[in-house]
Amino acid sequence: DPQQPINRFKSPSSNMDSLITVIPESEVTAAYKKAAKEWTKWDSKNRKSFPYNYTAEERVLVLEGSATLTPSDGTDPVTIEAGNAVTFHKGFKCKWKITKRMKKYYTVIIAADDGEDDLDLPAIICDICSDAAGCVEESYFVAKDEIDICPKCYAKEKDKYPDAEHQKGGEAWVLVEPVSIPAPASEKAAAGKKKKKATTGPAKKKQKKK
Repeated sequence: DPQQPINRFKSPSSNMDSLITVIPESEVTAAYKKAAKEWTKWDSKNRKSFPYNYTAEERVLVLEGSATLTPSDGTDPVTIEAGNAVTFHKGFKCKWKITKRMKKYYTVIIAADDGEDDLDLPAIICDICSDAAGCVEESYFVAKDEIDICPKCYAKEKDKYPDAEHQKGGEAWVLVEPVSIPAPASEKAAAGKKKKKATTGPAKKKQKKK
């Protein structure tokens, strides 16, 4: 499997550090790098710090930058950087701290025994209610305070966060109004002829002379 890195750093313990695998750049295979180009690309942009709960396995190839990940159970922080292949195993929870703007490819792995309908995707944990399930793949990011807010908490006090950025999958989500495209001139001319024909009454019959 070109997407599956060799696990050289996974600890046999039951701590959080057993749920993350980091492969150094020198050991990442060409097949893994090729497969990663088909994954989703993520850019941390102005994000600096946020908690994250991995409710499904996620594989990553770090393209640029670095980050320190602090597991929620108090085990030692893990540093990831450009060139690393990282596997976040299901159940891993941590606090991300971006130390240098990061760009990466990532993909979520759905196990054969997981039903797609019941699967919880990796989630950003709400800094207000600490609810990961309520803000899966969707949140409101407040850059000033570096906090993520789930849709439920945001709806309750949205006036309190006027500068919050609506995000999905960690990226800004902007609704774009549909743009009407004018019809080609030939179509307009054809439409005009049809309209003229429709408004023209039936031809008058010639009256016979008496």
